[in-house]
Amino acid sequence: MQTLLKDFKSVSLDETNRLAKMLSRAENKYVVNFKQYSALLAAVREDYAVLDIYGRNEFQYASCYYDDNFACYNEHHQSRRHRFKVRTRKYVNSGLMFFEVKLKGLRGRTDKHRMGCDSFVMPEIEGEHLRMLNELHSKNYRKEMHFDLTPSLIVNYSRCTLVALNGGERVTIDFDLGFKLPEGESDAVQIGHNFIIIETKSADGRGKADSALKKMGVRKASKCSKYCIGVNLTGEGHKNNNFLHTVKRARNNIVLVCSAAMEAAQ
Repeated sequence: MQTLLKDFKSVSLDETNRLAKMLSRAENKYVVNFKQYSALLAAVREDYAVLDIYGRNEFQYASCYYDDNFACYNEHHQSRRHRFKVRTRKYVNSGLMFFEVKLKGLRGRTDKHRMGCDSFVMPEIEGEHLRMLNELHSKNYRKEMHFDLTPSLIVNYSRCTLVALNGGERVTIDFDLGFKLPEGESDAVQIGHNFIIIETKSADGRGKADSALKKMGVRKASKCSKYCIGVNLTGEGHKNNNFLHTVKRARNNIVLVCSAAMEAAQ
């Protein structure tokens, strides 16, 4: 993956946040194979820089998602206009961790809020993190948050980030995805790098990467997130009609399955 990015200009984390922090944005998701990924990079090389931190442009992430008997998953499946996602995120290379809340709302926009945390897998959400979640939910949806959120899925992946040179647009490229249940290491599914999730984040959802992907004939896969894919591949997703196409592509690229996840992944 890194080899294909060697001809891109580099941009620091501070400059990335200045040009395209994108905590409030329109998001588009795409699923591509390695050949399509290579073609996209060739098409946008002059328009973007790659995030570089101490000579690295590929970073490892881990996310622990929280749900209430998969009620949040079901709201996503139903395309509920007002839905939210809660996770803790660990930047593996630096060890930094954050508690994050993503809210879907007005005109399909996504707002992300976060604060630091000391634990990657929280048995329950409490204290300042629960107050933050309750306040955001009440402010955005005008009603109280009644979900009893507990750890439901852990996702590990590698990421490269592109930033538009003229600002206002960020593109994340996620690959080598792994999914496991919070209870143990044995229930795990690993996806090979021919299954790549590209997510564009811009003010209006019509950035240069979106245009390039459209010209390539790549359609949006906006109804399926890493969380929803993982829930299905680990056998926890009961309703999945809206996700079938993307989940099938992920299943066809599985390179490792352990224990109880075996039956779900077949």
